[in-house]
Amino acid sequence: MKALQLYTQRVNPFAQKVAIGLDIKRLPFEYVNVDDPNEVRRISPVTGQLPVLEHGRHRVADSTAILRYVDEHFADTPLWSRDPKTAAAQEQLMHWADASFLFYWDRWRAARYPRPGDDQPANPSVLAQLKRRIERSFGRPGVDPTPLQLRELQVLDELAKRMDDLAGMLGQRDFFHADQPSVADASVYGMLRIIRHGPMMGGSAMVERRPALAGYMERMDVMCPNVSRERLPSFTD
Repeated sequence: MKALQLYTQRVNPFAQKVAIGLDIKRLPFEYVNVDDPNEVRRISPVTGQLPVLEHGRHRVADSTAILRYVDEHFADTPLWSRDPKTAAAQEQLMHWADASFLFYWDRWRAARYPRPGDDQPANPSVLAQLKRRIERSFGRPGVDPTPLQLRELQVLDELAKRMDDLAGMLGQRDFFHADQPSVADASVYGMLRIIRHGPMMGGSAMVERRPALAGYMERMDVMCPNVSRERLPSFTD
């Protein structure tokens, strides 16, 4: 079979989700990196966004639509359960993971790498609670944290709570909502890879402190050998 082509910018977490889904289904594919905005609009004229999957003469945009497309055209190893109730739970978790990661990632990026308009003040009510942790993290005992440092730790504290939520949802199962990986795992594993191996301060420890999630990632590494061997791009450039 001719390899599918996955059009993506060099930095695109949602392309990671698609790549994981393709790897779960053992479908060969090739990355085509496109960073020129004009070329992106040419490839994806409807949404103006990547990723886009090319299959023969067909091009499909949007990560969820792409995975649904490949599930319909390549029946082996379905990404949605055949049981409607389980499939609904898988899709709900997928959307939750997508939205949660994007929400926290954007807030973390604004704190660590601020741009114009990103300098809104942090919530002062958590200052005393986080001050000691920030001093340890940034190696500056006795120095008050900057608003951006405080905001970064706030985001990481909130993200840690979502990690606890995930560990609770997983429970004793190997994967989310099924005995094999699904669209839910494509989203969750992609998010956890970026947290564990990406630039977030303490991200690796955040996973390791939750054995259920660390073990889950080991299982997903085996299920997705091509993706797990990839080095993540610099998401902060």
